[in-house]
Amino acid sequence: MNLHGIDWLIVGVVMTALLVVAVWVKRYMRSVSDFLAANRMAGRYIVSVSNGFGGAISMVALWEMTYANGLPAQWGMLLMSMVILCIAISGFVVYRLRETRALTLAQFFEMRYSRRFRIFAGSLSCVSGFLNYGIFPAVTAKFIMMFIGFPDAFTVLGVTIPVFPALIAANLAIAAYIAMSGGQISIMLTDFFQGMIMLVVFLFIMFFFFQKFGWNEIIAGLAVAPEGASMINPFKTGKASDFNVVYFLIGVMDALYRTRAWQAKSAAGAAAKTPHEAVMAGIVSNWRELVSQLCMVIIPLAAYAAINGPGFPEIAAAVNAKLAAITDPVIRTQMTVPTFVSCVLPVGLMGFFAATVMMMAISTDSMYMHAWGTILVQDVVLPARGRPVGQRRHLLLLRLGVLSVAVFAFFFSILFPMKEFVLMYFSLTGAIYVGGAGSAIIGGLYWKRGTTAGAWTAMIVGSTMGVGGLLLQQFWPGFPLNGQHIYFWTMCGAIASYVGVSLLGPRHVHDMDRLLHRGKYADGATATQTENRFSFRKLTGVGKDAPAFDKFVAYGTMVWSFGWVAVFIIGTVLGATTDWLTDGFWNRFWWVKLILITGVLGTICTVWITFGGLRDAIRLVRDLKREKIDESDNGFVERT
Repeated sequence: MNLHGIDWLIVGVVMTALLVVAVWVKRYMRSVSDFLAANRMAGRYIVSVSNGFGGAISMVALWEMTYANGLPAQWGMLLMSMVILCIAISGFVVYRLRETRALTLAQFFEMRYSRRFRIFAGSLSCVSGFLNYGIFPAVTAKFIMMFIGFPDAFTVLGVTIPVFPALIAANLAIAAYIAMSGGQISIMLTDFFQGMIMLVVFLFIMFFFFQKFGWNEIIAGLAVAPEGASMINPFKTGKASDFNVVYFLIGVMDALYRTRAWQAKSAAGAAAKTPHEAVMAGIVSNWRELVSQLCMVIIPLAAYAAINGPGFPEIAAAVNAKLAAITDPVIRTQMTVPTFVSCVLPVGLMGFFAATVMMMAISTDSMYMHAWGTILVQDVVLPARGRPVGQRRHLLLLRLGVLSVAVFAFFFSILFPMKEFVLMYFSLTGAIYVGGAGSAIIGGLYWKRGTTAGAWTAMIVGSTMGVGGLLLQQFWPGFPLNGQHIYFWTMCGAIASYVGVSLLGPRHVHDMDRLLHRGKYADGATATQTENRFSFRKLTGVGKDAPAFDKFVAYGTMVWSFGWVAVFIIGTVLGATTDWLTDGFWNRFWWVKLILITGVLGTICTVWITFGGLRDAIRLVRDLKREKIDESDNGFVERT
């Protein structure tokens, strides 16, 4: 195995601490609203951690993309990240969705459209979410096996037990316990615990990699890429077939279209104390992720340089020897960077990284189990029943929903064969639901003319195109469209369907004040934005009465976002029309962008958000102790 005794001790201590936190906080979960949304008592820093990095499988997916495409992929990611940041600052969708006070997305669909549409949307969300999450445990288990160096099987009392399904079962069991015992409360506080450890560990890993693999050595290794597939210059990548400019342009549209459409991300937003806290959490999340984003770039770049370049022959030989034992080419591609990391990290840091990977996997699994299990119960089973159930029975059903996700994921992970990049699979399975849900959410929140018929049509068109794409990819060898392209056409079809059917059908004007608890329906429980005219303050999503620090963060983030958008536009124009931006220029640009700016700011933000998160965690526990249980706050919508 790759782990020393000291590494195993570190893993044991950290994992025990995580379980202690999970056991301790479950006492505060006493109601359905606690289980679903921490009784809407979470502060921005806790919410930002729960909406943060996507776990071990996201690490594998981003490493896979960067190893295949190098720094040019970061040019496209720059535009995407800035668009996402602008969305977070403006509070687009997030603010209004929190104003509705819906505990799940499909509950909002019933409030805005109808109960039947809620059941239909909830069912589609479950299908999409179950399939999307189904590969998580498999990819994570393969990651851990390769990274730690587990054998394929071990023997206990004469019985041979395969390691792969055993790891999947162990990971799912721990995650299911966290999700079932304390619901969103346990998930948010354990996420905070692992998130803070992850940031500190990632900082130390970055310092180690910069010391072992200098920037010039990494660039020299990247320079061996073939002509037309540059790993440095984003305008010399004509041979890139998957993660190219089209992929990132679709990603920009996706960032707008799917805002809060994915239930696994929207659950934490429902837990925010106020709409303002939900908006600030989105802003904080982007600063929190600077260090993790740097890790997702530097490590695969160093891996490519070491494996393919001339500077590190001993490391290349060790990594290639381990990869040669993997017969499946898809798995070999996914495990290239994890194998490299296992060959270079020293004792101690290896243990902390292994513990971080395991906690990230458990954190993500518990979040996704909770999301899809609660949707199954809240938005399919109980609405179909037509009347609420008692609180104890309701909580039992929610826990059984979480358990059903774990059981499905176990068998799906073992049986389903991956045939493409992880990020492409995410796009495709997400399209089954998000392809239509984006139209229904944005139209429902911002367009009073949007109709129930339009929402039905958009969801049917989106799901049909998404499922059709999945089937074509599985049964048509050489199908010309990848998951991202299929998703683009799915979004276009759904938008056209929603707008067209709403305009052509009977004229309907929805009471938006009632939906958003504004005007005569305001009761003081939700602060709302009252400005009607356009202003910079409204664009940032921060009201005139917001604290000075919130204004500083929001305005500073807006300037940061627009500044990088300007850099992207100018760089794209110059790169596409002139020869001024040479490989030497891009070498210096990436060093300034990644090392000087992202590295320094990431370190500062890690300290800031760690202390803010500790404060929010203490306040959340204190407020939960004082809460008054409201059994009627259970996500059931009374029809009037």
